Amino acid sequence: MCFLPLLCSASCVGHTASTRATRGVPAAIGTASRRHNHVHLPGEVQGARLYPVFVRAIRVPMYANERWIVPPSAADSIGRALASLRPTLVSGLFVFAPDELPTVEHRQALESIRKLVRAEVPEARFDIGLDAMAYDNGNAVVQHMRELDESLEPDLWTFDRWDRADRERFAVVVSAVGHAHANGRAIGGFTTSREVPQDSDFGIIREGEQGALQRRVSMLSALHPIPYLVLRTDTLSCLPAGGGARAFDFWPVRTAADNHGFSLSVISARLNRGIRE
Repeated sequence: MCFLPLLCSASCVGHTASTRATRGVPAAIGTASRRHNHVHLPGEVQGARLYPVFVRAIRVPMYANERWIVPPSAADSIGRALASLRPTLVSGLFVFAPDELPTVEHRQALESIRKLVRAEVPEARFDIGLDAMAYDNGNAVVQHMRELDESLEPDLWTFDRWDRADRERFAVVVSAVGHAHANGRAIGGFTTSREVPQDSDFGIIREGEQGALQRRVSMLSALHPIPYLVLRTDTLSCLPAGGGARAFDFWPVRTAADNHGFSLSVISARLNRGIRE
């Protein structure tokens, strides 16, 4: 067993959490087979619907920078290990370069992992990663997303350099958000600043010094009251991922007002109760 937020750990030392059943992950954040039947819910309503999706989130890098970090032959091993963790979101398996199309190996690996994980967690979600700064215009990113939609049918879109693209590639961000929402998909990405693009459904920040992290999430959520994932720095050695599998901490923020006075201890207590509120 590995540690994930809300999961007990045997082999990843030093972490404990409660074991909450993963029922109730909302169908509104679409599974691929029904992707054209979903209606996007804007703003805080959409964010609230995403809470169950982010309860047990893990990032497992398998393919990025146009190379396999973990060989596709390991897909079954990764799938079985992930299934034992009962994740609600598996992020970062594939991060594609612009104009890069998935091969048969990509499709087979994802199909195998999804099948194994969803045998344990039927509503588990899987994202596809892209680099928002790598596209020159909105048409390019939409065309690429369409091609990946047809081939891999992701449930969510996660973008690197999401906040920077909002400043320097605004048309790319607007077009990507429009395409995702038109197809009932949530979209968000990594931010290193105090901003996330308008109409993002979630934001991701990397773990840092605890006090600074708390202040940063507080400032972000006051301006943009959406869910935030914090990517942990420690790796999960019990998953066969050469790039280092890592868990997310989930910071559920319902409104900007709710976040005033939020503390790490309050958030930790909520997580340990399984976000029953």
